[in-house]
Amino acid sequence: MKRIQIKIFIGSALLIILVAGCSKILKEQPRSTFTPDFFKTETGVNGGLTSLYANLRNIYGNAYYYNSGETGTDEVTFGQSADQNFKEMDVSGNGNITPSAAGNGGSSVPWNSMFSNINTASGIIENATAVGISNALIAEARFFRAFDYFLLVQTYGGVPLDLGSGELKFNITPTTTSVRNTVPEVYTKAVFPDLLTAVNDLPDAPRVT
Repeated sequence: MKRIQIKIFIGSALLIILVAGCSKILKEQPRSTFTPDFFKTETGVNGGLTSLYANLRNIYGNAYYYNSGETGTDEVTFGQSADQNFKEMDVSGNGNITPSAAGNGGSSVPWNSMFSNINTASGIIENATAVGISNALIAEARFFRAFDYFLLVQTYGGVPLDLGSGELKFNITPTTTSVRNTVPEVYTKAVFPDLLTAVNDLPDAPRVT
């Protein structure tokens, strides 16, 4: 009889703990991702701007992409046991980026990293003025969008300017299709205009060290 009472008591205690714990779980507010509405706040725009800088780690913190600026120059070349991680981005003429190989090694780094960064920059550019962000900070986003498109067009040639909501628009609708723009279009519609605006609006002295 005592064993039954003890089991009932333990079961009741566990039930109370679970019920009390559920209320806290339901109040959880995940903040690990940006949402479109978040970009309509000052905190969201500043958070997006920080993420543009953080993405540099995804590019230049990748050893295979970092190597792409040296392999095939008069400094170094790939060794006997090198795989496509080195050969694809070799600038001596041995490298050959193809659709089937683009998912491997250094050649996939810009493609996998830049488009989300470009969309973040577009979200900042479209929403920053409404929440009171200065033109100097918007110019930082314009620089990063131009920089990202420059790396993409230098690596792959023409790339899409429309990510789903129109050319150079902040895309909030997932899409599985795209239209590839030409190299001149990427430069004249994206890279040059954003860089010219950034040059005009960025201060002479940096805001951070």
